[in-house]
Amino acid sequence: MKIKPQKIDQEMERAIIMLTGCVSKRCRNPKPIILHSIRVGLKLLELRQPKEVVLAGILHDLVEDTNCTIEQIKKAFGAKVAKLVIATTQEKVGDYKKRWHILMEKIKKEGEQAMMLKLVDMNENLTYLPLVKNHKELEVIRWKHNFAMSQLKQHLGYLKIFQECQNSYKEAFRKLGVK
Repeated sequence: MKIKPQKIDQEMERAIIMLTGCVSKRCRNPKPIILHSIRVGLKLLELRQPKEVVLAGILHDLVEDTNCTIEQIKKAFGAKVAKLVIATTQEKVGDYKKRWHILMEKIKKEGEQAMMLKLVDMNENLTYLPLVKNHKELEVIRWKHNFAMSQLKQHLGYLKIFQECQNSYKEAFRKLGVK
């Protein structure tokens, strides 16, 4: 029996190969970035986002956390995927509040697809919240989440995934004792 995979499946597999290759060479992120990135891509696929958004979801942490360049992503997956990845990549400037102000401006400027990618990324990051033991770090995460949600609400607040993300974080922070 011959199985002909859908084109999106083939491209997702290429993105996962790039992801695992870059992470195996060097990764500055302590969380399981491969699993996280695959889950982000799969959730975006489940939400029926365009192919470029799904691929960017798989690749979204590479520039920030590995030695992968935006040029490598652009060459392999095209300008649209690269633009989404760069829109969701934090700049290496200032304190976390300044970085997040810059980040959210880039995301909003890129549009709804970048906002969806960031929302799903934040929702998938919730998995790792109970692993954070430092109360001060939890306060920083809470600030980032509240800030991002306030920026995304007018654009995505009507979506079920937005409400799920907001409610999940509220419950997680409550359980962790962060107000």
